[in-house]
Amino acid sequence: MGVKQVSGPPLYTWDVAEGACGVTGDRDAAIQQVLLGLETAAPGTRGAVRRVAVSMSGRVEYLRLGVVVEGGRDARTGGVVWVL
Repeated sequence: MGVKQVSGPPLYTWDVAEGACGVTGDRDAAIQQVLLGLETAAPGTRGAVRRVAVSMSGRVEYLRLGVVVEGGRDARTGGVVWVL
């Protein structure tokens, strides 16, 4: 499979398991949204920010281009732990 060619401004999806999700063109805002979601989530909850592009297939969907950051609410300490 070849490399996916995309054009246009960068887009980021963000989600917190069993919680909020969204799409933005601002990487830092996406990370902030995941942090806010994880801070109030149950211990063990995970969240992620991914770089995406709009699919040109004719369907309403995003192509995942890679994970920017993943994080989770630590079950032992309750703090947010990031995996870069």
